Amino acid sequence: MEEISKTKKMILSALLLALSVVLSRFLSIKTPLLTISFNFVPIMISAILLGPKYTVIISGLSDLIRSNSISIWRIFYRIYYKCNSYGAYLWSCTL
Repeated sequence: MEEISKTKKMILSALLLALSVVLSRFLSIKTPLLTISFNFVPIMISAILLGPKYTVIISGLSDLIRSNSISIWRIFYRIYYKCNSYGAYLWSCTL
């Protein structure tokens, strides 16, 4: 099996990272007791194709992005709807 170049590894890891975040955020099954997510699939593909170093980086960044994206979107959601309820523009709204 031939060796993958560093550029191809970086591009593939970025694509797998984005796929992991999308799968965990939008294609998860949420029940009152647990959440079933499919974000392990890109992580397993990266383990097979790229090795342990890239897999650890992809998995860690995926968790970091997911945890931050939830709180950031809630803040934007509150700002948008609070400003929109007053009929003001976003940049002229006082919170």
